Amino acid sequence: SGLNVWDGALLLARYLEKKSQIVEGKRILELGGGCGLVGIAAAILGAKHVIITDLSYALPLMKENVLRNESAFRKGNDEKGALVECIECDWFHPPLIRELFTHETASLNGNEHEESFPDIILVADCVWLSHLIYPLLKTLKLYARHPSTKVIITYQQRGKDAHEEFLSGMHVLFKNVVDVDTKESVGLVKPDVFHVFECCGVKHEAETHDDSVTKAKISPF
Repeated sequence: SGLNVWDGALLLARYLEKKSQIVEGKRILELGGGCGLVGIAAAILGAKHVIITDLSYALPLMKENVLRNESAFRKGNDEKGALVECIECDWFHPPLIRELFTHETASLNGNEHEESFPDIILVADCVWLSHLIYPLLKTLKLYARHPSTKVIITYQQRGKDAHEEFLSGMHVLFKNVVDVDTKESVGLVKPDVFHVFECCGVKHEAETHDDSVTKAKISPF
């Protein structure tokens, strides 16, 4: 599935095109990047540093697409443009954030207590199997714990149970979850089965140990 361009990825790329200020000058982390479309779009729209992740089998095509589009996000000889990296990330065994942002971690003057973090996390159409929901939410908790990090998720609703489980899980994990009306906000028309969520504010442990965890059908984070 990581070797195809899914409609949710096209939707997220179009949404970012309409709201390029979301990514301009930002550190971007994409989970489940597949062919790399969304991450490449973020780089073209002005992101400072883009890390596109997926399982190892998807990386060769992802890297090839990044190279094919490099001229679109490089600004010329005087300006470096976006730094785009393709890195393996398994949601069942996600690497530490400093292992993803190795370039920025190395530039923190050797202070091991400092850690870089993504400004924006992008997830496009990665929820189609129920057993992937908990690993994705667990990975988001690991990477979105900085107070200023925002998460944007697009996906196509393919079944009631998986949709309700994922939606409940997001509300358990995040303080703020907004199902964006893209037509009203940016003039982007989409079918009702497609969703764009903007999330922020990972809850502390004490805030997730309540009845909502049971309703979400997932274990406490």
